[in-house]
Amino acid sequence: MLNKIRLMIKKKFLPSIIAVAGKFCMRLILRTCKIEVQGLTTFISTAENFPCIIALWHEHLAIIPEILSKNASQFIYTAFISNSRDGEPLARLVKSYSIGRTLRVPHNSRGQALKQLIDRLNARSSVMIITPDGPKGPSRVAKPGLHFAAEQTGAKIVFFSWVSNRSWRLKTWDKMWIPKPFSKITVSFDPFQGGSSYVSHN
Repeated sequence: MLNKIRLMIKKKFLPSIIAVAGKFCMRLILRTCKIEVQGLTTFISTAENFPCIIALWHEHLAIIPEILSKNASQFIYTAFISNSRDGEPLARLVKSYSIGRTLRVPHNSRGQALKQLIDRLNARSSVMIITPDGPKGPSRVAKPGLHFAAEQTGAKIVFFSWVSNRSWRLKTWDKMWIPKPFSKITVSFDPFQGGSSYVSHN
């Protein structure tokens, strides 16, 4: 009986606790930071006129919900998230925003994921958010399918990245970056030009 209770807490409550705590902490940190957003006007124009994909490395995930919520809340965003226990806290975090939706797919079913991505892009119901190196890496090694989906649907790819003069780096597979309080952050929305335009941390 005790084991069942523990399992229920782990499955039902722990992901929500992680999501709420993560959202609160990141919002608090970002309120202390000086944030410059580059390429926002171009991104908004792209998302208004074309099916659109925001692509980012998994290490840059931490601040994107707050950045989009504060700067481009006129769109609905659908995040591609693995249908796994590890993906559950992130899914609940995304859905805690009024502009956030999720598309849960098995991490080992690329064909199914690609089909759903193409269907969503053709529907143009939301801007898709994808981490090409997710859900488990290797870090900064893009999996196939993103550009194929864009070619099939006419979607435009916009790369999201950010740098900070002061950050923590987690000991996770993606070595996720977390900005420190009172840091200076530069966020970039870069249209795909035929080569990687991701910004790397120094």
